[in-house]
Amino acid sequence: MMDKKVFFLLGFIMFLTMTGYGIVLPTLPFIADDIGLTSFEMGSLITGWAVSQLITAPIWGRFADKLGRKPVLIFGLFGFGVAFLILILAQSYWQLLVARIIGAALSSGTHPAVFSMVADFSTPKNRNLSMAQMGALNGLGFLCGPAIGGLFTPFGIMVPFIVAGSLALITIPLAWIFIREPMEKETQLDEEEHPSFWRSISMVARTGYWDLYTITLGLSIAASSFYGLLGYFMIARYDASALYVSLAFSAQAGTSVTVQLFLLKKLYAVFDEEKLTKIGLSIVTIGFIAIATAPVPWMVIFGCILTGFGQSCVRPTVISLLSKRGEMGQGITMGLQQSMDSLGRIIGPLWGGWIFVYLVPGPFMTSALITFLLLVMVLVNSGRQVHLPSVGKERSRM
Repeated sequence: MMDKKVFFLLGFIMFLTMTGYGIVLPTLPFIADDIGLTSFEMGSLITGWAVSQLITAPIWGRFADKLGRKPVLIFGLFGFGVAFLILILAQSYWQLLVARIIGAALSSGTHPAVFSMVADFSTPKNRNLSMAQMGALNGLGFLCGPAIGGLFTPFGIMVPFIVAGSLALITIPLAWIFIREPMEKETQLDEEEHPSFWRSISMVARTGYWDLYTITLGLSIAASSFYGLLGYFMIARYDASALYVSLAFSAQAGTSVTVQLFLLKKLYAVFDEEKLTKIGLSIVTIGFIAIATAPVPWMVIFGCILTGFGQSCVRPTVISLLSKRGEMGQGITMGLQQSMDSLGRIIGPLWGGWIFVYLVPGPFMTSALITFLLLVMVLVNSGRQVHLPSVGKERSRM
């Protein structure tokens, strides 16, 4: 079992990285406005980060398997801190874009390393709950990020970036002292028993992997379209105030955090992972339909609660199932999971923004269709695939 001190430190790292991401989203437009960027250039700063993560996350995941989780985690924290601090020096669009790309490339190993450690230290029986708790802290960071950014912005537009970057760098010695390398011998991959990097990449399409990575990608497309267009949707359809828009985002994120921290343990006691995935996808689909067809703003908030509940059932379950595969190292498995999530965050806002021009509720109707198709895929594949590897093999490594 994972030491509580280590678990809380890893949880704080997850919280910190998503807090930084949450700080950037509302603050970056002000920096872009000061420099005089167009809306396209502003969007490319967000997309550039996601593209960089898409490319580099599997590479860092491979390094986590070959060199160890701890070195990749510490370097990721260093990259995360540097990513924020170099933004302060940027004075033009190209400097901002390069800073974002470099920052993402340096820091993208953090999440694969953390999730790999959680998988290494937990047993197959309690892994889904451990992944859910990490996911909750991830969501809590995203929820708190804008508030923290707003708290420090009055002291200067760059102050939130300084705070986030400094916290990451301060965390490095704590990680070095208190986090031990899990299964040090096991993380050094034997090329005769484990696939090469490029073969690992191709295994995304293998039975037992492709469906889980497809769920990750589909949920990410649906969710990123939701995050990117919800405010515009509420303003265009209901002339909603900033308060209503904030309540909608808070309802979604708050529900997700609450479910993962307090309810999932009970749900896992009642439902197996496959059934909970079906339930979660059903609830998410209903939530997006409720948002798209809502006659009044409070129905949008209700739909946000449903999407938050459903996603909090599906995401940690999928990550847990991926971690139980035995054909790839945990690092590359989690790195590819982050890449699929990053790819979704590239596609979602682009598609949602395009269709919104022609049909205001279109992004949410599309998100509902995507999650419904994912549900159909899970139902069709139900019973055809063995979702869990040999438990004996997994436990022998603990």
